[in-house]
Amino acid sequence: MKISALLMRRSLGRAAFPAFVVLVLLNTLLRPMAWRHEWMWAVYQYNFTVMLLGPLLAGVAGWEGYRLARAQSFLASHRRPLALLTAAGGALFAWCAAAFALGFVVVVAIVAGAGTPLVIGLPEVVTPVPALGLLALECAAGLVAGWLSRNKLAAPLAAITVFLASLLLYAGDCSIFVTVGGATGSLIGLRPKLGTQAWQIVFYCLATALVITIGAWLSTWYRTPRWPLVAAATVLTLGATVQLATRSPLYLEARPGDVVCSGSHPQICLGRSYTRFAPNVRANLQPYQKAVKSINVQPPASFRQGTRTTNRDTGELALDTITGSKEPLLDAFLGTYYGSQCELTPGSAMEKNYSNARYWLAQAAGDKSYDDPVVDPIFVKGTPKQREEAARAAFAGLMACHG
Repeated sequence: MKISALLMRRSLGRAAFPAFVVLVLLNTLLRPMAWRHEWMWAVYQYNFTVMLLGPLLAGVAGWEGYRLARAQSFLASHRRPLALLTAAGGALFAWCAAAFALGFVVVVAIVAGAGTPLVIGLPEVVTPVPALGLLALECAAGLVAGWLSRNKLAAPLAAITVFLASLLLYAGDCSIFVTVGGATGSLIGLRPKLGTQAWQIVFYCLATALVITIGAWLSTWYRTPRWPLVAAATVLTLGATVQLATRSPLYLEARPGDVVCSGSHPQICLGRSYTRFAPNVRANLQPYQKAVKSINVQPPASFRQGTRTTNRDTGELALDTITGSKEPLLDAFLGTYYGSQCELTPGSAMEKNYSNARYWLAQAAGDKSYDDPVVDPIFVKGTPKQREEAARAAFAGLMACHG
């Protein structure tokens, strides 16, 4: 207990703590914050911080291992290297984990400050644990590298090695060993697989224990700890490695009940944390609904967040159409009238129909319209009746794509 308290005070982690905090805050505050409307996305995205924080921690741990190696002979003679490495690694990890936790609090404050309803379940609570487990493993690897090499170069080499290994694993078939977060889009309707997260945690814990055990064993010339402990730790780690490597490469699964529908004409279906935007989305859609009805064209029956494809009855609500400006909603509305198999190639009839329909709908709904050479001149110079007939023909051309 005394050695742990001493190392917490004397640990390089204490001196490096401000650097950990600055790195975490910069990576959080200087990135786009579309996640602030969604708890699961915010938590999962934040975990990607370990891609930068891990190499820095490994480098600091490498220098700490080098410092401790100067007393290696004394510690080996008293058979204390295992306790020392465990305590030193624990102290470094504690300081880094404190910085990680501080950044997590900032993320929580940003999400809460955005007025996002509190929707936190087991996936949100468990998601940061694998990230902390990966940090612990990287800390142990850097510490043991410095401890065994007794070389100052262990610190920069450990940082570079961990960074490159993380990138290679992340981009390859073994990404499951380092992918503990990161999402470029909304996670509405999705959640991390708890089974995969559980095996990641088991693997990181066992691998960390194995690295520390081997570091102590080699430094005492295979005396302490005894080889059965090393063998047991190796077998358990290999078992966890196989279990993790053979799991599905998909880290996310469907989360039922994550989308809530309300109202009609049109029905608006949004993620639980976005339902407060439903009145605004419906108000933005009403002018389009009214405009197409005026030319006897059936409007979409519903709009849904996170839908993969659009059809004549259901339109897609992307994140920017929910929380951002109204303009992208016009294209989302028109997207319900034609299928993805119809390409808007330059000079095609499809492009002309789309341009005509978009120009007319923007004007009818009171949106800003732009000059487009593809648009039929009748929409500019024709009578109201002629413009309506041309608009009806344009929508008919779009709908013909659905067969």
